Amino acid sequence: MSGTREGRPQRPDVLRAQRRARSMRGFKDEKSKTLDLRGPLKELGRAGVGVELYFRTLRWLMIAFVLAAALGSISLADNTRSNADLNLPIVETTIGPCCKDVDRLVDWQAIPWFITFLVFVGLMYFVRYKQRSIARLVDKRFTTTGDYAVEIRGVPAATREAELIDYFEKQNNFGKVAQVQIGYRCSEYVRLFERWKKLDIELRETTAQHDADRASGFPLPAGRAGKIDSIQQEMVALEGEMARLQAEERRPTGAAFIIFETEKGRRDCLRAHTLNSCQALVQQLGFAIAPRLGHVTLTVTAAPEPSDVYWENLEVAPNEVRKRSGLTLIVAAALVGVSAGLLALFTQRKNREIARLEARSESQAAVAYAQGISIVAACVVTGVNALLRIAVQRLTVYERRDTRTEYEESLFVKLSLAYVLNQSLLIILVSHSPTSWFVDGGVYAQAFFIVLANSVVPEFFKVFRIDTLFQRYAIAPFVKSQAKLDELWEPPEASMGEFYAGLLKTVALGLLYGPAMPVIYFVTAGALCITYGATKYALLRVCKQPPSLNEGVSERFREALSYVVLAGVVLQFTVLTTRRPRGQRDGAEVWPTIAFVLWALYKFVPVGLLPCCAKYTDTKSNDTNGAPFSSLRGADKYLCPISQPVPSIVEAQARPVRVRLVVEDGGGDGGDGGGAHTALGLQEVSLSSVRESADGLPSAPPASLQPGGAAPSTVRYETPYDAQPPASQPPGGSAGYAQPMVVAQAMAVAQAVPVAHAYPAPPPPPPPPPPPTVHAPSLLTVVCPENAGPGAQLIVQGPAGDLIRVTVPNQTYAGMVFHVSV
Repeated sequence: MSGTREGRPQRPDVLRAQRRARSMRGFKDEKSKTLDLRGPLKELGRAGVGVELYFRTLRWLMIAFVLAAALGSISLADNTRSNADLNLPIVETTIGPCCKDVDRLVDWQAIPWFITFLVFVGLMYFVRYKQRSIARLVDKRFTTTGDYAVEIRGVPAATREAELIDYFEKQNNFGKVAQVQIGYRCSEYVRLFERWKKLDIELRETTAQHDADRASGFPLPAGRAGKIDSIQQEMVALEGEMARLQAEERRPTGAAFIIFETEKGRRDCLRAHTLNSCQALVQQLGFAIAPRLGHVTLTVTAAPEPSDVYWENLEVAPNEVRKRSGLTLIVAAALVGVSAGLLALFTQRKNREIARLEARSESQAAVAYAQGISIVAACVVTGVNALLRIAVQRLTVYERRDTRTEYEESLFVKLSLAYVLNQSLLIILVSHSPTSWFVDGGVYAQAFFIVLANSVVPEFFKVFRIDTLFQRYAIAPFVKSQAKLDELWEPPEASMGEFYAGLLKTVALGLLYGPAMPVIYFVTAGALCITYGATKYALLRVCKQPPSLNEGVSERFREALSYVVLAGVVLQFTVLTTRRPRGQRDGAEVWPTIAFVLWALYKFVPVGLLPCCAKYTDTKSNDTNGAPFSSLRGADKYLCPISQPVPSIVEAQARPVRVRLVVEDGGGDGGDGGGAHTALGLQEVSLSSVRESADGLPSAPPASLQPGGAAPSTVRYETPYDAQPPASQPPGGSAGYAQPMVVAQAMAVAQAVPVAHAYPAPPPPPPPPPPPTVHAPSLLTVVCPENAGPGAQLIVQGPAGDLIRVTVPNQTYAGMVFHVSV
């Protein structure tokens, strides 16, 4: 057996950290396998409608821009033919100096653009229709907790869970309620808990550094032992504060989540509490139409998934959220204004320098300077966007939205506004005249380089997270604890609001500048292909799986896309009228005018009243096929953080052991090691990570270990005691070793949940003697609880008084007795 030798601490396992990181990233199927990169898009619906709609919308946009590029080829051919004598590759592709022939302005420029406009208007209608149909299909394909749950608002503060159960089950006969969770004020508790988790990792790392220095024989750094004591004391103080918050009378937020046992109960509840406009008016006049809880009419809506809820934000009133949102919008607009001012100064200096060079007849130098300054401007705009992204993310957190979906929607609105203004429109707004847009180094030359930079740079950093790579390969090799190594190897978070905003930025550049510079259509189509591959790879192989999101962000994207299309109409009207020869009427302005009328019809005609385009609400379908909620495997439940157990420094610092799995065939008494031993794989595994380290072990216990088997057997996990505490350690622990403040015998811990005994359990070992000295290996007995599945944590007190963390392995079933030899 290999293990930790006396005086030599164990090094953190990089392979274990990597396996843990792989288990956290990407989307998993029903067998917990990461989805294939080449798999169908419908599998991405496991992460919510918003994720699948993102990739499908991206595909449809790729097709639309390919059609736009085909139509724009007509204008591009006319531009390059008319500008062939300019010898300026970028300017030659624009509508700029050409169009002296009035007939070509309409036939070769206005009409192809108008057809492209119709393509994108049709796309917006199509996306609106598909949002409903895909939401319905995703809801049908995947059964989740949300299929059984409703969210309630306006719950009186004195209401208890039993009253809500009585209201839904007996008073209104909606069916059996599987769970009721009232939302309590818990922002302070969550803040303390997050601080405790950071201190826990810091304590493990500091302790590991202390042990490594002591084992090396070098003098110990001054103050480290005191730092360990300080961290432990702060953690204990945080535990006491969290326990105090739990013991106090809890203050409800007015929100609650109800899970019905059947989907029919949820549908009946939503129908009874959903009123149309006429019914709502009658209700406001004092007539009771919807069911009431006492004298209160509850607001009942479809509930978000449990992973989508921000419990600590439920206590913030809607008016406060709106005020915070307005403030963040003002700050974001101010940041964009600062960017506009810098870009305006940059443009003025560029124009003065070009004028100076042209005055000296240095035309070649002026052209080179203009092209160089266009590249620099593109880099500056891209860098400013990165800073805006960081600032907007922090501002959106300040708003304290109730759900992750609402947070992503708000983040998308602010990011898309900042991106479109800063990267698409500011270079036009700071330009002094439309006639200067088409010169070398002008607006369209800058736009071309911005489109090129936007096609590659954001997608590169989406796949290659510099901060994550730096943590893993520059910082992680020098850490001493497994907890810190695991933290550094954790995958980064994925934000669908940020991904949607980046997609809108790319589309906006294509729609605004493509009509007058058709080559941008081709670049945008290629950029969307890169975005598709980079985003899919990032979600499946780089980032953590985001919480389940509904179609809310996709609806916001469609609305923002309509305003981008309108901006394109206005810009094209300006271009066509500017390039028209003075004093001539050619009718080119008619096509943008018609386009504006069609856009107004799209925007203001209530198409959402049509059943095929209305927002999807699951009040009629039977997606679960009558299956009860209790039969749903691995279903999450709603759990307010303040209702969870207070973390303990003793359990957090419990020592994991390395073990060898041995089956004691029939006749073994389980106490003295008698009986014939059969090895299952005979390889070392870590009980604290048995899922990750159990390669080669059977996935299920042999027949003799199954319930009702002919010869009851026991499973023994054998390991030598790692090491006695150092001689310098005082009785009861030392700096770097958790104090045994809680005495937990093995059998007492195992019986904390209901236990179904398959065999008589041996009595627990006697209490350990005060001095933490181990004279010989000892055997502890644990009965697997009924509710302790694979991965459940059991805390066992060893004979030396130390706490041992034991994880229930895959080969253990309810009621089976197994032993830990220490």
